[in-house]
Amino acid sequence: MLIAVIAGSVHAQKISRDETEVRAAIGKWADAVKDRDQKALDALFADDLFITDYNGGTRGKKEELEVLRPSETLKTILVTNEDIVVRVYEKSKTAIVTAVVTMVFEIAGKQTSMSMRCTCVWEKRKGTGRSSCCKPPRSHRLKHRDVRKRSETRVAV
Repeated sequence: MLIAVIAGSVHAQKISRDETEVRAAIGKWADAVKDRDQKALDALFADDLFITDYNGGTRGKKEELEVLRPSETLKTILVTNEDIVVRVYEKSKTAIVTAVVTMVFEIAGKQTSMSMRCTCVWEKRKGTGRSSCCKPPRSHRLKHRDVRKRSETRVAV
């Protein structure tokens, strides 16, 4: 039994400091989106942010912040990131991240959810990680999932 435990620990993958920082930034992004925290989102988004939404539309930082402004008619209840894969490229100070993002909203008293697979580029600029590009391909939009029973904000990083 002891041999199996030792063998299992040898194969465990060590996460680099850079990957840990990227995963922390992803968690901060999810919290900021849920809370619609403009200051936090502004700090996380690069000035040249480029978003492609699942319908093929594009927007920059200003437009993305506008989409995520606090609203009296739309409440974000939950934002989760699952199945996260981070590939760090040290020489270019970038990371490519893929994840399944699930969001639950309340609109006019009714809950709705959406899940999509996203690919994002994170760059280390001025000592902090910032998202410069994010694209959830239309073909990877996932079916709505029943996540209404979850009440807490959970970010799997």
